[in-house]
Amino acid sequence: MRKVALKISNAAKIFTETKIENLEEKRLVPNMMMRRRLTRNAKVMLYLSDKCSFKSGKIVYGSCFSELEETAKIANAVLEGGLLSPTSFQNSVYNTAPSYFSLINRDKDEIITISSGMKTSRETIKTAALQALVSGEKVLCVCVECINIKNIEEINKCAKYLEAGAAFVLETTEDFSGAKEIEDKREKGMMDSLKEIMSVVDMFEQADDKILVEL
Repeated sequence: MRKVALKISNAAKIFTETKIENLEEKRLVPNMMMRRRLTRNAKVMLYLSDKCSFKSGKIVYGSCFSELEETAKIANAVLEGGLLSPTSFQNSVYNTAPSYFSLINRDKDEIITISSGMKTSRETIKTAALQALVSGEKVLCVCVECINIKNIEEINKCAKYLEAGAAFVLETTEDFSGAKEIEDKREKGMMDSLKEIMSVVDMFEQADDKILVEL
């Protein structure tokens, strides 16, 4: 195993118990037709990337539950014998959010999508660290979960915050001085799939801008 030191230049997070009200979609996506097609995950990712001042470059995106709302729409249509929405079908894949980012920002750089259950943010951070190490470039590491769908309370017994996301811009550094292991500083009731990335953002907000990651 090899440990790398990551220098964080920007970070952001957002979460709420139900639905995040102000994601600044009109400012971020002036084109109304494009804006209407955005999923909740895409809106949260666009908001976070903007707060991180990241407009182009390599992205590693993680989500355990992916586009749950769109998937539920498809499942309900099948169950009720209705017509499948082409937009929901298009928006149901794991890379939907970063794909909209690339379209809106005309970013042609590489996107990697990670889903690893409750270990999603941990594996997303590791992959982003490896991407930065190999490329020598800055990387946007972002994780989003939006599970505020109808009847979610019947199966959700753990998460208090049904819409949440966090992101940070990282690059590798040879200077290990002051670098810290990722601490568990997340908000109580946050989904476990966001555990590590929320903690990194919290550390950055407390002036810890270097972390250690074991590849």
